[in-house]
Amino acid sequence: MRAWCPRCDAVRPGETVCPTCATPLATLEDSAETGRQRDLPPHPEAPVPPPAPSRLRIALTAATLVVAGLAFVAGRSVARPAAPASRAAPATPARTPAAPGADARDLGWTARDGKLTITAVAASRFLTSDRETIATVTFRIHGLPAGQRVLALRALRLLDTGGGVFSTVEHQQLGTEGGTPVLQNEVEPDLYTVATGPAPQLSSLARIKLAALVVVRPRDQTIQLDTSGPWPASPPLRAIDPGPRDTVRAGLGVVVRGIELQPRVSSAFVGRGQAVVVVDASAGFRGVPGDALPLSAELRAGGRVLCRRTQVLGRDDNQQGAQGIVLVCPAQPTPRLTVALGVGVQTVPLDATLQP
Repeated sequence: MRAWCPRCDAVRPGETVCPTCATPLATLEDSAETGRQRDLPPHPEAPVPPPAPSRLRIALTAATLVVAGLAFVAGRSVARPAAPASRAAPATPARTPAAPGADARDLGWTARDGKLTITAVAASRFLTSDRETIATVTFRIHGLPAGQRVLALRALRLLDTGGGVFSTVEHQQLGTEGGTPVLQNEVEPDLYTVATGPAPQLSSLARIKLAALVVVRPRDQTIQLDTSGPWPASPPLRAIDPGPRDTVRAGLGVVVRGIELQPRVSSAFVGRGQAVVVVDASAGFRGVPGDALPLSAELRAGGRVLCRRTQVLGRDDNQQGAQGIVLVCPAQPTPRLTVALGVGVQTVPLDATLQP
């Protein structure tokens, strides 16, 4: 009887486990005929991995050529033989970098109209949690009055290289005007982003057209607050009586019978280096036309703006939407504060075509 290692194809006298590869040794009977080992099994080329995984790899490669994404998922889920990584790489082409312009693209397309300048900065494409591939386009807008904010782009169209629609965009009615809503960048206020519907590769985006900017109406309605007296240095803040003239009548830019929106300062507080003002816009709001209504508020001390904020009223139908706005501004003791309000929207003409 002899001890033989089937992996190393070597005789290991007096051993039960191969000292080289730790494989259990097989026992073989000695043969008397010319010293030839008749019962010695043939030399195995690859005894560790079974033959099935190689067939799986062939099937995986074929599937990859048909549907790259499906092959990538399948390739990660099946057992793979212990082969070098360099051999497995050609079987999963889904890992190769995306084609230029597929999921991220710098644009830099600019159009000007008088003092206004709009630039399509960049576009991105990504997969949502619902497994839908959508796109976003970021715009930079210069030339608006200080403190003005864009809420939507009117008649926005994204066109492909064949002149057709690259991707659809949402339309929202904001008071008396409508357009594609934009999201303002909190760090760079002149940047605005638009989300699209399902989108192909970004390389097919050829032109962007729009007719106007939908912006908040000027904050030309004001309410005066008498803040003379002590401003506490520690809690609680001192409550301020808004007085009898705490309400303004807001024009919406169109006459709607039976509708009169009346924003009012419902409460105000000062102290600890700040001023807090609560504006209630619920009176008359239910009859306002459109899906939502923008309300913009600004707190001023003399000719200086302490802070400003814009709230879109009625956007959340499940909770009947927000119907007011809260200003929390850093402020030093002053005898008078002014609350300036703008309600609704207006359009700023900008007939622009953005393209390379």
